[in-house]
Amino acid sequence: MNNILVLVILMAFVTYIPRLLPLALIKADRLPEKFKLFLSYIPYAVLGALIIPDGLSGIPNSVPISIIVLTVAAIVSWYKNNVILAFVISVAVAWGLQSF
Repeated sequence: MNNILVLVILMAFVTYIPRLLPLALIKADRLPEKFKLFLSYIPYAVLGALIIPDGLSGIPNSVPISIIVLTVAAIVSWYKNNVILAFVISVAVAWGLQSF
């Protein structure tokens, strides 16, 4: 039991160091503006990579309905900037399309 605890603590330390070093060594004000702009798009790319594959398989055996629902959610999110509203409307659209 004691060996496992030591192992977990050491593994946490080893994985924390690569995350801490860039923050400690690189100051944000010294980065080029183009690189800062590139870094600002990373959260959106990761979010898209996580949401879109599951969104396409959200309704089993019905990829076209999933594409329509994802499109509606993207449009509502773009214009209204409200995640809850986009969720509610896309669920309603999915339910309505499945009903027909």
